[in-house]
Amino acid sequence: MASAPKRPKAAAGSSADPLPAFLAWCGRAGVELSPKVRLSRAGAVAGYGMLAAQELEEGEVLFSVPRSALLSQHTSAIQHLLREAQESLQSQSGWVPLLLALLHEYTTSNSHWQPYFSLWKDFRSLDHPMFWPEEERTRLLQGTGIPEAVEKDLANIHLEYSSIILPFMEAHPTVFDPKLHTLELYKQLVAFVMAYSFQEPLEEEDEDEKGPNPPMMVPVADILNHVANHNANLEYSPWWDRHSSERLSSPCLQQCLRMVTTQPVSKGQEIFNTYGQMANWQLLHMYGFAEPYPGNTNDTADIQMVTVRKAALQRARSEAQQQLVSEQWDFLCQLEMVGEEGAFVLGWDEVLTEEELATTLKVSSAKW
Repeated sequence: MASAPKRPKAAAGSSADPLPAFLAWCGRAGVELSPKVRLSRAGAVAGYGMLAAQELEEGEVLFSVPRSALLSQHTSAIQHLLREAQESLQSQSGWVPLLLALLHEYTTSNSHWQPYFSLWKDFRSLDHPMFWPEEERTRLLQGTGIPEAVEKDLANIHLEYSSIILPFMEAHPTVFDPKLHTLELYKQLVAFVMAYSFQEPLEEEDEDEKGPNPPMMVPVADILNHVANHNANLEYSPWWDRHSSERLSSPCLQQCLRMVTTQPVSKGQEIFNTYGQMANWQLLHMYGFAEPYPGNTNDTADIQMVTVRKAALQRARSEAQQQLVSEQWDFLCQLEMVGEEGAFVLGWDEVLTEEELATTLKVSSAKW
């Protein structure tokens, strides 16, 4: 189970649980939830979760979400504005169109997705490291690579907001107000997208021709918590006849996404999705939680490549040796074995960057 919540708990004295209104919205939006599961805070490792109300077999569909219920740049009420300005909304992250859609929908009282947003009253409660005081982040996470990653995130957030978001809002003053749609809210929505969005995988024939699909929000799917040894998985592809167990009443083929069990689940057990093969430092950086030892079978230790170069330079006893280290580094860069942003990744059972590490050690031990 996860060791820290990735979703805020209901505070004492808070308003009524928004879950019933959200479930009613799901019914109106065409989301089909299996009677064999239930959404609940009780029994979940963090915030809301999905629990098995009955025994589940492998291959059972837990719920289906029609694409019309997904929140993305293509379904937002301002989709036409985003489409017209798509060239000017290009960014390093690729998230700007979705974030603009979220800025609008989250602050519009009659938004179609308001019952969905009601599950998150305060995005700062996600406990994402970007909300930690800088001193605390540095002191507690030194050596993990997270403080450096967060600093890059924050710099990129400021750059995107000042150079892309503000000009777009100024061009549409009847839709956006910088006093309402602030940098702080934008930062909180970035954390929300980091923690809860999904990216549909590309078809094999498209992988070399186009970049990754833009992120989107998938109601219900993002309620499931994560563990490495998960028991369910979100399927994007058409659901034909490959599942022999009980189905939901109205399969919708390409028009729906489905959460399907990957192993039997006992009654009362929590159902976990996977966010991918992620190390604990990646989980903490992206989602604000980590898995306790030894639960995360995908955990790794990362050694920054520039750290190896720095250590080699420190051991050099003469200018000639320092020059040799620099030449070796440049040679490895030409071979594309190392880079300023790269890392050697050590997994539980193997070195995941074995070729890069072996080549680096071989070159660095050479006496030219």
